[in-house]
Amino acid sequence: MSNMVYLMTSLPSLSLGQVPPITIDDFYNDAKKQLSAKHFQVLQSVDMQKMNANIGIKSIASFINDVKEDFSEVRQAKAQNRVAKTNRLPQKLIAGNPLEREKNILQWQWEELGDMEVGKTFTLTEVLVYKLKLQLVTRLHSFNKANGAKVLAKVVNPGNNKENK
Repeated sequence: MSNMVYLMTSLPSLSLGQVPPITIDDFYNDAKKQLSAKHFQVLQSVDMQKMNANIGIKSIASFINDVKEDFSEVRQAKAQNRVAKTNRLPQKLIAGNPLEREKNILQWQWEELGDMEVGKTFTLTEVLVYKLKLQLVTRLHSFNKANGAKVLAKVVNPGNNKENK
C-alpha cells in the first residue's frame, strides 16, 4: 500500500478543462514503478477511449460498460430516427450540437468517476479513476477548432483527401 500512497501523492491534481499536467505515458511510467505487475496490468486494461474494462472492480467495469452500451444505443437511435433509450446516460446530455453534447458527457463522466473514488483513498480504485479522469482531461483538451475543421473536411470531401496524400 505504501507504493500506492506514494504514487497517488506524487501525481499532479486534475481538473476538467485544464491542460493535462501529465501525459498518459508519463502516468504509466510512474505507475509501473510503484504498482505490482498484477495491479499495473489491471491499470492498462481500463480505458475510457476504447470503452474497455474487463476487471474485478465492478463499479468501474459497470460504469464503462454501461456508457459503451448507451453510446451504441444513441448511435442506433440516430440512424433509426428515434429517441434513444439510455440506461445510465441522462437524456438531457444527448441533445444539442455534437461539441456541446460531447463536453456535457465528459463533465457527467467526470462527476460519475468522482463519486466512485469517494472513500477509496490510496486504493487501486483511486488509481484507476485517476487514469480515466486523465483520459477525459486529455480528450477535452484535444478539442481544437482547426483540427476539427480538418476532420470535417475529410468527412465532407473524401475525394480531396486522396489528392492531398
